Amino acid sequence: MRGMAQTTSLISAVSAHVTTTGKHLSGRQALARWAKAQPELRRFLLIGDFASKCRDASPNDQDRLLLAVVSVADGDHLAQLTAVACLSRKLGAVVAGWRRAGASSTDLQGLEADLVSEAWSAVANAAARFAVGELMTARLGLVLVDNARHAVRNSRRRELRSAGREVHLDHLDGFGCAPEKPANERLAAEIAAAVRAGRISAKVAAPVYLTRVVGFSAEEAAKRLGMSPAVLRATRSRAERRLVA
Repeated sequence: MRGMAQTTSLISAVSAHVTTTGKHLSGRQALARWAKAQPELRRFLLIGDFASKCRDASPNDQDRLLLAVVSVADGDHLAQLTAVACLSRKLGAVVAGWRRAGASSTDLQGLEADLVSEAWSAVANAAARFAVGELMTARLGLVLVDNARHAVRNSRRRELRSAGREVHLDHLDGFGCAPEKPANERLAAEIAAAVRAGRISAKVAAPVYLTRVVGFSAEEAAKRLGMSPAVLRATRSRAERRLVA
């Protein structure tokens, strides 16, 4: 049980990002703005205090606190990430389960990034539903984490099925054909097309472009975009899923 409660690097880094951002003026202003709409949040001085209380609360109390922040999170990335930080123990338990099931350290890094990305998406979707007056589901924390876990599992299954259909074409080298454009050029074109079509915004696509096309490291790109490397990786994972959807 103790091992299940532990969080892994990216999950911990997202929680740390929320805590650090919450101490800045922008974070204090955000919390004050949220508290105007949600009295439940008025007793907290810092976003990190709220996230810590929510993370460690009993299931019923956690659901109540989660609902408070989700209700103000539509279009607000900091509020969405705060909700993800509230779920850090549950997300850590999922990753711990994958570790016990035999996932390698390399696979766990990718699985964890996907899990955080899908949890962020689940929170954003819940916030959007709340904004249009839809009732929230009971046991909100469990529902959000289950949605994220199932999304990762289904995505991995699709990847495995796709890999099984791959055909090695080395034996066709003698049939000359036009050389393909470099992968980074093809990706840049795909990103541009997706932005023009409205499938993704330029801001959301920026982490993918800077790291996958330009070649910046996650740390370099994060510095340019004004976010932590952990948040950049989660944002990039979300953007990449939109690009291939």
